[in-house]
Amino acid sequence: MTSAATAALQRSRQLHPLHVRRAAVSHVEQLGGRMRRITLGLEAGTPPIPWVRLAVGDHVKVAFPHPTTGELTLPTVVDDRPSLPEGAQRPVTRDYTVRGVHDADQTQQVTIDFVVHGTGPASTWASGARKGDVVGLLGPRGSMTEPADARRYVCLADETALPAVGRWLEEAPAGIPLEVVVQVPDATCLVPLPQRADARVTWLMDEEEGTLAESLRSLPPEPGDYVWAAGEAGTMVQVRRAAAELGVGGEALKPSALQVDGYWRRGVPGRDHHEPLES
Repeated sequence: MTSAATAALQRSRQLHPLHVRRAAVSHVEQLGGRMRRITLGLEAGTPPIPWVRLAVGDHVKVAFPHPTTGELTLPTVVDDRPSLPEGAQRPVTRDYTVRGVHDADQTQQVTIDFVVHGTGPASTWASGARKGDVVGLLGPRGSMTEPADARRYVCLADETALPAVGRWLEEAPAGIPLEVVVQVPDATCLVPLPQRADARVTWLMDEEEGTLAESLRSLPPEPGDYVWAAGEAGTMVQVRRAAAELGVGGEALKPSALQVDGYWRRGVPGRDHHEPLES
């Protein structure tokens, strides 16, 4: 185990060229009451999705077919930027964590876990996805690798961040313990997670904005710990404030013992998770 005195807790960034890919559903699995695992086979000859160990937040933009016509219009790449034909309607896109990749039948298979709720374009598509259905995948534009030298990993998440939590449990270096706290609305949202001897997973079942922040205060972090949190933006603001009270903090893309990401915000469809938490 790395000592607190030697832990640098630095994240590293690796950029990737932009690719736009077509992918067809090859398998669908219901993981829990609101989560569907959908595996997508890339079109033959398509550049593979990059896979970087410990880049648990790697994500692609999933482009969905038009809900009425079923037509899928994808951009081409011009000067490393997406470009649509003049007059073409931009497809609806949403960001999703890449849960896993593997090769089968001479093509890369990409696994994405969708939380299905409400009637938004992503949830509607995912709830009815069948083998052969086609979507577009754009990116990832880069990979942010989490530090591999923590004394302990403290991971706080809601159900939208469960794919990244699964990656933490699979990819964290052996011998470094993980303390994982997951907040879900109720017991129907529980899903199986990877098992490891040095991890403790706690499920909390409520929808209060301050639940994960209180969990962080109750641990609390110690020198050398790395705190990673992702989920609803308002909840993440509370987590960041609690971390500051505990003396843990820093800017997200600089060496720090804290990384907080707001994947979504209540009442704001399609929020860009790159925006500041308060937005």
